[in-house]
Amino acid sequence: LNKKIIGHGGCCTRGIHDATGTKIRLRGRGSGHLEGEHEAPAPLMLAITGEKGKTANFCRAIQMAAELLRDISKRFRSFCDQRGRKQRGEQQRCSGQPPVGPSDTLFWVGEISVSGAGCAASTLEDLSLSLPGAMQRSVHTAKH
Repeated sequence: LNKKIIGHGGCCTRGIHDATGTKIRLRGRGSGHLEGEHEAPAPLMLAITGEKGKTANFCRAIQMAAELLRDISKRFRSFCDQRGRKQRGEQQRCSGQPPVGPSDTLFWVGEISVSGAGCAASTLEDLSLSLPGAMQRSVHTAKH
């Protein structure tokens, strides 16, 4: 999975970085990225960090990352279908949390800062993805 996300020679994550200037990092279980002596005890995640004040770039990076993950999900689903295998997607998650988005989504939005959520809310809505529940309330309150 890591190789699909990162791409050959880093082309997928580097492409997002080059287009937006954001930092794109794969973290968590299975990432191979050690934080200290071990991987972080968290689900595999694609972390996106942008510079303050560059909200359009941050939102574009989210869009590009979601498109990448959707494409990988689609290819995984096809792989499973061709082999008659069931997918773990809808019933089981590494963290035990269901996705926040369409039922065919094999990924979801996790932690996001209040400022990040504020600028990304409409982008996520356009992608049929949602912010985590508590974050939805805080963004909704901040807007109204």
